[in-house]
Amino acid sequence: MRYIKVLLLTLFFFVSMIFFIQNNQALSALLVLRLDIFGLELVSKEMPFYLLVLISFVIGSIFSLSYFLCEKLRLAKELKAAKAKLATLEQEVTSLRNIPLDNETYPAISREKSDENLS
Repeated sequence: MRYIKVLLLTLFFFVSMIFFIQNNQALSALLVLRLDIFGLELVSKEMPFYLLVLISFVIGSIFSLSYFLCEKLRLAKELKAAKAKLATLEQEVTSLRNIPLDNETYPAISREKSDENLS
């Protein structure tokens, strides 16, 4: 599985490099981003389009990593609680197995008596 991941990552890097090389002129175009809300106008410096793409990729990766980290912590907490409950239930089963049975003898119904009652 590890080899497949490395192969896919290498393939992704290779395709990305080809994309950037083939679209170098379009990706090098300078952009100015503007945001005008309620009279507040924000304007960015001129930056190449590829830089905007890379920054968006990094920000998306950070958000994804933080989401998956939170999910992993939640699942670890849930797993810890389930293991604690399992240990408690196993201890209860063990204690119930060690309880001695009553020595009372129960009279067995003879087969003849039960056949008579059925008739």
